[in-house]
Amino acid sequence: MGSKALGLLLNDEIQDSLYKNYGGYQKFFSDLLTTSEETVSISVYDVVKGQLPEDPFEQQGWIVGGSRSSITALEPWMFNLFDFLRELDINKAPTVGICFGHQALAHALGGEVRRREVWGIGAQPTDILCLEPWMTPSETAPLVSFCHEDEVTKLPEGGKLVGGNKSCGIAMFTKGDHIFSMQPHPEFSNEFTRDLYYEWSHLFDDSSLETANNSLDSPSDRHIIASWIREFFSYSRA
Repeated sequence: MGSKALGLLLNDEIQDSLYKNYGGYQKFFSDLLTTSEETVSISVYDVVKGQLPEDPFEQQGWIVGGSRSSITALEPWMFNLFDFLRELDINKAPTVGICFGHQALAHALGGEVRRREVWGIGAQPTDILCLEPWMTPSETAPLVSFCHEDEVTKLPEGGKLVGGNKSCGIAMFTKGDHIFSMQPHPEFSNEFTRDLYYEWSHLFDDSSLETANNSLDSPSDRHIIASWIREFFSYSRA
């Protein structure tokens, strides 16, 4: 059995009853990426509290996690995060961005992030525009849940658009062989997502919420994205 040691740049945590019922981001990513053939050990760095790695290679790879905070309303702790993300890029350390992490990578590396007119919620397919060699199994439109009020509107310098849809034009991008970034949440199960939407229902209009909840009746393809992330870390280290 193989193993990977990954660092999670924690930019927020699951709250209250959701945490009690489902656990936090460390558990989410460990459950998502661990298989019968490979274990994944995830070390947490609480970026909001000022905990950042000393070396871009003290872990085999990095996950930049989600947050309720917004790139369009910068907070002091974010600037240290941006500096470290630029260091990861310079050193070509394998890095995966998720939701806020996707936006933070884009912003730190010269792209643009803007506030949406309405929340992007629901399980949505991401149309894959070019299949990278580590995207196995092959899937042209994986269905995974979204939950975001901001979005990347301009790729960072050197970024390549990999996937998008009508609601989110830059849903996935890569940079070189060392960055894979995405707006959807493969770490969220449909059950958790439905409960999250319920907790945050005051943020959504009734019609959008109903449509989003109905979309969660379809099986998620998050296991496919999980495979892509695992293969990306292996490929990027090659």
